[in-house]
Amino acid sequence: MRVLISGASFAGLATAFWMTRLGYRVTMVELTSGLRRGGTPVDIMGETIDILTRMDLLYAVMAKTLAPRGFAFKDEDDTTLGGFPADAGEQDPAQARYEIHRDDLLDILFAAVDGTVDLRFGRSIRQLSESPAEVTVTFDDGVEETYALVLGCDGNRSNTRALAFDDAETASYFMGGYFYLRVVPETGLLPGDTSQLFSVPGKSAMLNGYHDRTDICLAFRAGRPIDYDFRDKAAQRRLIHQQFDGLGWKVPAMLAHVDAEGDFYFDQANQIRMQRWSKGRIALVGDAGYCVSPLAGMGGSMALIGAAHLADALARHPGDHSAAFDAYEAGLRPFVEQVQQRAATTGMSMLFPADEAELAERNRQLREGTIAL
Repeated sequence: MRVLISGASFAGLATAFWMTRLGYRVTMVELTSGLRRGGTPVDIMGETIDILTRMDLLYAVMAKTLAPRGFAFKDEDDTTLGGFPADAGEQDPAQARYEIHRDDLLDILFAAVDGTVDLRFGRSIRQLSESPAEVTVTFDDGVEETYALVLGCDGNRSNTRALAFDDAETASYFMGGYFYLRVVPETGLLPGDTSQLFSVPGKSAMLNGYHDRTDICLAFRAGRPIDYDFRDKAAQRRLIHQQFDGLGWKVPAMLAHVDAEGDFYFDQANQIRMQRWSKGRIALVGDAGYCVSPLAGMGGSMALIGAAHLADALARHPGDHSAAFDAYEAGLRPFVEQVQQRAATTGMSMLFPADEAELAERNRQLREGTIAL
């Protein structure tokens, strides 16, 4: 049977891998002209390690693993309030946690499917029309094709979700904040293999240091969504300055990088909470159906987990996509909701305390050694 996958990032590439292994003829469409590169490193842990082992890709990932990083919470004078040391010792594989640059993982997944799927860059879906036997897909160039299944792996702002699901417009859950993220060459602002976080009520500045680059992250709380043009980068820079001008620690040096030319990412902290991840012959995988937010620390892992769970469900219910989609959701939703809840509560209050009370409570936990990432 033919299956169409929309989106060629982690979820799409992993889903293509498994669908090909199950015997489907896979077509992938990706709106951009190539793989979407850039972004911060990805944590690989828990079930994801077993999944990569099943894919015969774990050793390729381990070959690109980054050195362990320590994490320090800082005050305005750069005094360390607490944190976690880098764990450079041998780890139980079941408890291991690896970190890999996003582009390296993207290349590993792409190599695993290259030549086995019909991958079409610069294409997107315009319309979906479903019948009991198939889905008719109209692409943005006007071409129509039919598929047995359509799988939306196209991220937080999923086009597939918008075209096929009634609750697409209400699926985004605002977590109460915004964040700016930019990856720049090594800055000298902190040692390599180290993360540092500085917070005041409602605002946080974080640096991740690697041997050749630095992640700059600035995040602030907001009581309600802000109306802004996501295409207007100058306006987004001004918004960051309005929030962070006048703060101490290393924030002035970080703002200098905000002003410099170059790509960056600015968006609200949100999650995708769908009533259902499937409708008829159409299903969502990864951020398209259940974005857990960067605060969960496992967006890349969740994409791989989702793709594997969907494939396992289809393998258990051959020829019955309805039963497979039900099993996929029943098996994975409790875990997704647990991760989302933790990110929206503990994750937000630890990394981006909203007020004096949350900041004081977080710092108390740091002093007593009871806080955990």
